[in-house]
Amino acid sequence: MYNLILKDILIQKKIILLSFAYIVFFAIAMQGAGMVMYPTALTAITYMLVLTSCAYDEKNKADVMLNSLPLKRANIVLAKYLSIIVYIVIGTVAYWLITTLIALIGLPVKVHPISLEGLAGGLFAIGLINGVFLPFYFKFGYIKIKFLNLILFFLLFFGLTGVVNFLYVNREVGWVQSITVFFNSQTDIQIFTTIMVVILITLVVSFVLSLKVYQNRDL
Repeated sequence: MYNLILKDILIQKKIILLSFAYIVFFAIAMQGAGMVMYPTALTAITYMLVLTSCAYDEKNKADVMLNSLPLKRANIVLAKYLSIIVYIVIGTVAYWLITTLIALIGLPVKVHPISLEGLAGGLFAIGLINGVFLPFYFKFGYIKIKFLNLILFFLLFFGLTGVVNFLYVNREVGWVQSITVFFNSQTDIQIFTTIMVVILITLVVSFVLSLKVYQNRDL
């Protein structure tokens, strides 16, 4: 299991280094984004690393090689999901280093620190987008669903933006006010815990689906 995760990291060393440049881009391009800057950058980097690892596996026919070894398919699938955690850590560390460096140098770029709310938003988006993508990947492979990647990415960001705008426009509506009152009555830790539970359930369901389709897939 550890070696499978390490494989995904080692084959992406250059991409991981490029993630620092991506964060600089996000910091400059999203000056008006406010606290959304961190979760957006984190989601983009994590999803990029997931996609790249899947693309490398397909290009190098890693599935054929791995299934010729005494490895359970469950471990191959689980390694992809656990790798997401590593990518989240990498993205967070990269974001912290770049934003700290920008602040120390005194560049005229407004950056926003890592926050619990930002982390929760990023984890929710990461769990949702990868929870949908991975079952399709294990069913069809990377090449056949490469257009799905872009669709998921844009649907997620434009969809979430649309939901936020809808709630803001309809903030005086009764059920929207009820949602607002509920979240305002919760502590940050309670909200974070709730989001983590939702993410965990999403990824567990996604893992079960991925495992089922991968075990039935002819390689």
